Amino acid sequence: MGKISISRRFLISLITSPAWWLGVAISLLLHLMVAQIVEEKAQSQFEYIADNAQLAVQNRVRSYIDVLRGATALFQTSEKVHRDEFRHYVKELKLDSSFPGITNLNYAQHVPGLEKQSFEAAVRRDTSISPEGYPAFAVKPAGERRDYNVITYVEPMESNGVSFGVDMASNPVAAKALATSRDTGQLVSSGRLIHITGPHQHIGLAMRMPLYKRGMPLRNVAERRRAYYGSVGAGFDVNRLMMGAIDKKVLGSMRIRIFDAGHGDEKLNSGTSDPQRLMFDSAAIPLVAERSPAIEPTEADLFAKRVSMTVGPRVWEAEILGRRSSLMNGFDVSLSWIVLIGGLIASTLLYSIYYSMMTARRRAIELAREMTTDLRNSEASLAEAQHMARLGSWTLNTASKRMTWSAETYRIFGMDHFKDGPRLDDFLCRIHAEDHERVHLGLMRALPDNEEFNIEHRIRRLDGSIRWVQTITRFDNDGDNTLLRGTIMDITDRKHTVEALQRSQELLRDLTAHQDRVKEDERKRIAREIHDELGQTLLALRIDVSMLDARTGRSHPRLNEKVRGALNHIDATVKTIRTIINNLRPAVLDLGLTAAFEWQVAEFRRRSGITCELVMNEKEFHVDDARATSLFRILQESLTNVIRHARASHVIVEVHREAGRLVMTISDNGIGIYSDIRQSGNSFGLVGVEERIHALNGKFVIDSAPGKGTSLTVFIPLERVEQEEAPRKLADAAK
Repeated sequence: MGKISISRRFLISLITSPAWWLGVAISLLLHLMVAQIVEEKAQSQFEYIADNAQLAVQNRVRSYIDVLRGATALFQTSEKVHRDEFRHYVKELKLDSSFPGITNLNYAQHVPGLEKQSFEAAVRRDTSISPEGYPAFAVKPAGERRDYNVITYVEPMESNGVSFGVDMASNPVAAKALATSRDTGQLVSSGRLIHITGPHQHIGLAMRMPLYKRGMPLRNVAERRRAYYGSVGAGFDVNRLMMGAIDKKVLGSMRIRIFDAGHGDEKLNSGTSDPQRLMFDSAAIPLVAERSPAIEPTEADLFAKRVSMTVGPRVWEAEILGRRSSLMNGFDVSLSWIVLIGGLIASTLLYSIYYSMMTARRRAIELAREMTTDLRNSEASLAEAQHMARLGSWTLNTASKRMTWSAETYRIFGMDHFKDGPRLDDFLCRIHAEDHERVHLGLMRALPDNEEFNIEHRIRRLDGSIRWVQTITRFDNDGDNTLLRGTIMDITDRKHTVEALQRSQELLRDLTAHQDRVKEDERKRIAREIHDELGQTLLALRIDVSMLDARTGRSHPRLNEKVRGALNHIDATVKTIRTIINNLRPAVLDLGLTAAFEWQVAEFRRRSGITCELVMNEKEFHVDDARATSLFRILQESLTNVIRHARASHVIVEVHREAGRLVMTISDNGIGIYSDIRQSGNSFGLVGVEERIHALNGKFVIDSAPGKGTSLTVFIPLERVEQEEAPRKLADAAK
């Protein structure tokens, strides 16, 4: 009875004690506070992981887009990038190790419908990589269309051969995207997932950038359409891209779904949860699904977050789901109950709170370190790609004049990093003095015009050496700041190669002109020697044989018959020699250019049976012997081409003087010249004509179309010829 009474008193005193109730109240308050702290810590950890996942995906895709921009810059460095050059460029990027999400880089050429057959033939003959070319190449799918956008280069070819020759414009959706990219000059994305078939099946995403001809204006849609000649694209394996960007530990504890929300100004009617817009679902990846069962939005202990990110021209929306139980360990779950049970044990309560907070801080630091490592690896990969491509990047804040340079930009200028960061003046002072004004004005003009600025210029490195670079600048707007984003590529080696090639071409042309002069002099010498030596000998022989013919006519009939046969052979030989002399150098050239043209036109009529009309607005054109000979040979070669190829029935040769130049036009009504024949390396006749004209500092124009005949116009500058020179030439010819 005593024990029961003591217990009852204890219970009564305990229940009636204000301190106990205060302790109970404090314990309950601490229990609620700790429960709230654990919940907020889990929520904070979830938010941190979600933000890091968003940033990792966004940085990874941006680095991949920079690879695509680098491929676009490759095509801007040359009038034509060949297949072997493109393959070498992609090979040096090392896509498998450096950019595992990129399945291929490709170049699609815009081909007008009329040029389809010649385009297919050119690809089949392309032996730059394969000695046998591509004999089975054809545009896919078959059929005649107004124009085509054909994937002409694709690397690596081994795993992407199914795309080789595909006409992307045959798909209306793709055609619309290509047209938008062409008209705006912006990057476009497929937006939707592409199911890639073949031996390397995967779920893909495609992005493309347009290509424009160098030097052509791009101020409006019409000009961009005229300058457009194709596009560069990249294919992405969405799963590999995401798996490479997001930590596998995060994928094991959360479910991440990414939807395409359209363009930045596009308003979705169906919402981003539309399955048709689903681009990535971590639950659909087998290895992830084994570690983490599918997370459904209806679960009670669910954390959920939606974040938007800008990827090129489109907006992606990520839905990130995570269970509270996966973000809280057992101690976190039971901590509030420990606090409630412990009640007034302040030391245990304070220690538990401290431990919980320290645990949360340590986990946050570990996640920050992992994120920093990923960012540094991404920056290192980008720097390596820029170094391989010799392509640096920079950003200019137009308000503060401060700039940000990539590591490759510093290397191109031969400089170390600035202590306070580079400024615009630091950039401009490196520009060569002769190019400084052009570059500065171009940069300033790019701001109000909002247009791309592309220029090749020289820079002076810190060590004093001169290098050639190509700078491309584009206007951008980052919130309240107006920016200029640009790239700078070292093109010194290419410049030196082009200059050496130009010098070689000039030397070759000088050699060709010298050979033509030597050949004409030799022809003239041989013709005169044949005329003077062999001609005189045959003339004397004919006189002797004629005398023998007269003496044997009656006395020796049979001998006279043999003599007459010999006389006929001598006459035939004389005629042959005259033909040879005319072929080597027509004697009529010594009578003046007009006489030579009239003789050549008469010979053309006689040999071909084609009517030919010679129109000259002056009785005689006084030119030096070199010009007369070259003009005669050009006319001779042109008329020979008419006989061989034109199938013409009428030819007009017009010669007149115009502004200190001699203008000669040869027109026919034949079948015309096809563009593939004009560009063929076997058209030696036109090559010879071009070299002769170039040797005289002239130019020529060919106006031709299939079925509409051909017109060749030659412009030769005339040097001053003294008035007394013409009669002297006639006197020399009479001799």
